[in-house]
Amino acid sequence: MNRNKINALLRGYIKENLTPTAEDIQFVSNIYQSFNDLLGTNNCVQIGSYPRYTAIKPLHDLDILYIMGDWNSNTINPVFNLQTIANKFSKEYKNPTGFNLDIIVQTHSISFRYLNNKGEEVFAVDLVPALADGKNEFDRNTFRVPEIIKIHRGKRRKQYYERKIQNKENLLWIKTDPLGYIEIASAINKENKDFRRSVKFVKRWKHECKLKNENFKLKSFHMEQLITENYKLNMELDLFDSIFKFLVELKEKIEKPIIKDRGDKNKFIDSYLEDLTKVERELINQAVDAILISFENIDNINDIEVIIESGFYKRVSESERFLFDQKIPVLIDFTLDFKIDGFVKKLSGFREYKANLKNVRGIVDTKNEIDFKVISNTTSCELLKWKVKNDNQNSEKRGEITDHSTRCNPEKTAYIGHHFVECYSIKNNTCIARDMVDVVVRQ
Repeated sequence: MNRNKINALLRGYIKENLTPTAEDIQFVSNIYQSFNDLLGTNNCVQIGSYPRYTAIKPLHDLDILYIMGDWNSNTINPVFNLQTIANKFSKEYKNPTGFNLDIIVQTHSISFRYLNNKGEEVFAVDLVPALADGKNEFDRNTFRVPEIIKIHRGKRRKQYYERKIQNKENLLWIKTDPLGYIEIASAINKENKDFRRSVKFVKRWKHECKLKNENFKLKSFHMEQLITENYKLNMELDLFDSIFKFLVELKEKIEKPIIKDRGDKNKFIDSYLEDLTKVERELINQAVDAILISFENIDNINDIEVIIESGFYKRVSESERFLFDQKIPVLIDFTLDFKIDGFVKKLSGFREYKANLKNVRGIVDTKNEIDFKVISNTTSCELLKWKVKNDNQNSEKRGEITDHSTRCNPEKTAYIGHHFVECYSIKNNTCIARDMVDVVVRQ
């Protein structure tokens, strides 16, 4: 499938399935305004993926910083009374939604849960205390916030609070720059809206991987920042290129933390990578393989939902390779003519290779030789690459990709089973045409 068609499919899917609707946006805006109305517009700061335009639907939550003053480095543990704030909400808050509101005071934040008539959470807000501490290069406030802001709301956050109380520990306040991240995302998005589209796409992919295996540990903000860095280097990336670049580079970029935290240059936003087990890291690699294999076969799939839900792929052998391992995308131009075939010779028979494999549906006996050739080619390619893939049941798995010809030329039919040989026409480091020959070896 060519670039324009893939981009059109991707953009259409993202708009229809991932982008918050005007109704969604208005819902969140009404809630945020209700907090401004009670606490003061200058005291509230909306943070997270929603103000960065990278949130996907359904929208579940919103984080708001409540600026309670300025940071004083001489104060080890700033004092603030969240119960007083919660009481103020209980008495004065005007709920702009039709949902019931459940207010939960935690040690260092307040959780506002909007519940339907069944008591199910529809949306939630975390109100987190913040102290202004300096300015960033955009002349926007940077803040000190409780360390807890790094932990997603829910069970882990509650356990963190309880542990702090039990151990009588002072809370660590960390430097953070959420407005800096928002400024950068907004600027990139103004130049190229495919930035936010590609972030939405990989977030949905990550969500689907997590549903299939809870040990999938990749974090959304980390993925967004990797894509942000790519656009800083090349603002002209289209949607497909952005997603492809992110995926083909991901394996090497999860080997160690590399993205420094804007709030504290001594820290990394991807420091969690150091805690990944070998199994968890391999799971990410398998997910990358699965979705990239799906992209290589998009002409047969033609459904973005199937690609996003591709799951995990475990390579059958260390020798198995794909074009994306060489960072070569598959963007087929169907106006080009490109065909290959295999020419068979019995070892004890004819001197010349005569039998045409496609004419005999790929069926060949053992103890033959096959010479694979390009029989028509209008691609004006710069390079031909060949892949030989043996039946997974064979002891010699194969699956390597070689330049100019197959690894063994000619190939011997030594293994019974269903194999294939594929050839790729490469131009400008892109596969623009390909063809495959089935090889069915029988006794």
